[in-house]
Amino acid sequence: MRTGSLPPGSVVRAPGRANLIGEHTDHTDGLVLPVAIDRTVRLTVEVSGGDRIRLTSAQAPGVVDVAADGSEVPADGWGRYVAAVAAELTGLGRDPVGLTGALDSDLPQGCGLSSSAALEVVVGTALCLAAGFGLEPLQLAAACRRAEHRAVGVPSGIMDQAASILGRRGQAVLLDCGTLEHRTVPLPADHALLLIDSGVRRQLETSGYAERSRELAAALPVLGGRRPLEVDPAELDDLLADVDAVPARRLRHVVTENARVGRVVAALEAGDLVTVGRCFAEGHASLRDDYEVSIPELDGLVDLAGEAGATAARMTGGGFGGAIVALVPVDRADDVAAEVVDGARARWPQREVVAHRCSAVDGAGLLT
Repeated sequence: MRTGSLPPGSVVRAPGRANLIGEHTDHTDGLVLPVAIDRTVRLTVEVSGGDRIRLTSAQAPGVVDVAADGSEVPADGWGRYVAAVAAELTGLGRDPVGLTGALDSDLPQGCGLSSSAALEVVVGTALCLAAGFGLEPLQLAAACRRAEHRAVGVPSGIMDQAASILGRRGQAVLLDCGTLEHRTVPLPADHALLLIDSGVRRQLETSGYAERSRELAAALPVLGGRRPLEVDPAELDDLLADVDAVPARRLRHVVTENARVGRVVAALEAGDLVTVGRCFAEGHASLRDDYEVSIPELDGLVDLAGEAGATAARMTGGGFGGAIVALVPVDRADDVAAEVVDGARARWPQREVVAHRCSAVDGAGLLT
């Protein structure tokens, strides 16, 4: 059995993510442009070793206690993710070394910032360190992605886990989810990142996420084996002529969204924030009208952010609730946040709308 190096008192962290552009493209091997954000899940190790994983969480009652090889699966709750990660790592050859630890998080749950992926990544990172088991970053991301499928059956792509692992301070990550090629893209230093939580909660396994994936799949045969990424949006009218209306809209979103990712990357690298703002607006409209995953609160928050002076704003995450992401001039960030929250509370007094000013940070790892 390999010896790990995770003494008691060690703290492992994994950040959440905000996706700037490239929504619902990852599960068809498309382009995404996320950032790892300074809202994290942390695991403080109390005991390393043994053959059990015992975890508590400051955000949830009870104790998760499962076999270190992942062979025991809780019937429900967040322990399903822990067991699934352990099982996936066992399948890759990790020795079943356990640990006891305490989880804590300042990452809001259910608002599209990948709290489940951050949980998977922090547990996976800690288990690898505890067992002295080395994996390449994207091997770990793929294992955590499979764990999400195993735990809750959500047909998600690799973006969330990859962003949590690959993130870099001050940078976004351009990732091709098919080839896994990736590189960083600098964010504008004179802009802050605002994440504005609508207060509408959803869980992907009980939302329309899987249904959208099935509808999209119904249109994919017209591509003749090509990825949506490889299709020019100018081809869509001919390709979709005989496709039913709903699958056609789903595919239209994915093809045009891949193109928008490329445009945003080029614009960021050229300092052209007008084009970034235009692409965000087009992307949100496509998610609202073609992929149909936005809700009135998200649409309203995007409008309020624009009126308050945001350079770019759109919904982020899987949709059906959650948050919007906005790029805002640094010297206006607090004012914009306050104006949007005040406007939202006036429109929807029953919603707990909260603004988070965030920055792009490095990906998961051991805190020193």
